[in-house]
Amino acid sequence: MNFQDFSFLGLALSLMLNPAHAEIVDRVEAIINKKAIYKSDVDLYKSTISLRAKVDPLFASEPLSKKMKPADSEVIDFLINENLILEKFPVADSEVEQEINGIQGNLKIDRDSLKAAIRREGFKFDDYFKLMRASISKRQLIDREIRNKAAVSDDDIRADFNRAHAGSKSFRGSFHLFLIKITKKNFKTSQLAKEQAQAALDSIKKAEAFEEVAKRFSDDESQAAGGDLGYLSYSDMSPMLQKEVQKIGPEKVGGLIEDKLNYMIVKTGEIKAESDAGLEKERESIRGRLMETEFRHQVQLWLERERSKNFVKINTKS
Repeated sequence: MNFQDFSFLGLALSLMLNPAHAEIVDRVEAIINKKAIYKSDVDLYKSTISLRAKVDPLFASEPLSKKMKPADSEVIDFLINENLILEKFPVADSEVEQEINGIQGNLKIDRDSLKAAIRREGFKFDDYFKLMRASISKRQLIDREIRNKAAVSDDDIRADFNRAHAGSKSFRGSFHLFLIKITKKNFKTSQLAKEQAQAALDSIKKAEAFEEVAKRFSDDESQAAGGDLGYLSYSDMSPMLQKEVQKIGPEKVGGLIEDKLNYMIVKTGEIKAESDAGLEKERESIRGRLMETEFRHQVQLWLERERSKNFVKINTKS
């Protein structure tokens, strides 16, 4: 047992053995470095969800924000992440006061009026103060670590537009296709050919590069090129191939398909549209959606890095 484990147990035992806590014990739910998360913190989160939604700049992007009755384990995980942010970007009381004073100035109210408004909503000013501290800390994370990494290019927007419309038979464009073909006549039985095709698919599922698998297994004329068929439009494809491409979608690998002569595996790559007709109408909505997704991704990456670098222990006992 290491020092942190003793610290975790020590905190819990001190609460249980201290006479001052003889009647009410505030359960330790998790430890982040030297900071404890208690059951009361979980309860406070649940009682201030609507207030948090108004002040937390990251809350709307949290899956947890959609749950009015989240599980304790979900709240604990959220609070662990929040405490990691607060530890990385500490906020002094004076900074919180300055922020609140700015809000009062914008609303043209004094502190007593603000406190009264918060009470009417069913909250305590101290809880509001804590949430404002977390809000400032999270804005610092966004400004210093996230904003410059969450970027969406015109190529990203065009690719997303193409992917969304590629399933339609009316799509005017081409797909970069790769094919592994196992010809039945090259084997004593059709079953042996199928087993060879399945072995190829199994290799792909084990993360071997499609192109390398094609070179080893395919007996198609594109074998030497790693199964690369180049760019094909729907009109260039056989009905069976067209159906498979529409089924699996862009940048995916399909399963085994069969015709009278072959077993085949298809991989779809990049899509090229003949024109950007309709793209301009959707450009900004696509950009907003991709930015939101990339923003969440960058925040998650940051949190994963911090959790790996810091001591985090969750009390799993019921």
